[in-house]
Amino acid sequence: MDVTFFNAAKDVVLEVEVNPKGAAKFESDYALLTGVTPTVGDHYQMQPNKWGRECRVYFNTTEDLSDEFTDIGVYVEEGGRPYRGQWQYRINDREFFWAVVRAGYRLGTN
Repeated sequence: MDVTFFNAAKDVVLEVEVNPKGAAKFESDYALLTGVTPTVGDHYQMQPNKWGRECRVYFNTTEDLSDEFTDIGVYVEEGGRPYRGQWQYRINDREFFWAVVRAGYRLGTN
């Protein structure tokens, strides 16, 4: 997935919530790509009530990236209820999450 257009995004934050049963797999996958094993904290959380893994990307931008997201089949949530009042856009898509990690983004603030 080509995410080079995402360089126009600002205030990018990556977060993950996983069921504890899936934590080892996520940590292994993340470490393989980044060389860093994630630790539980604000941007990596264990949630026993989760069925699977939720990978979220929050961001702001002044550019219209809607065509680029449509082209790669990624749905972007937007609206009057920004996440924590700070980010205008949210993506909850595993494939996009891993694509931006491969592009150099990391858990937390980028």
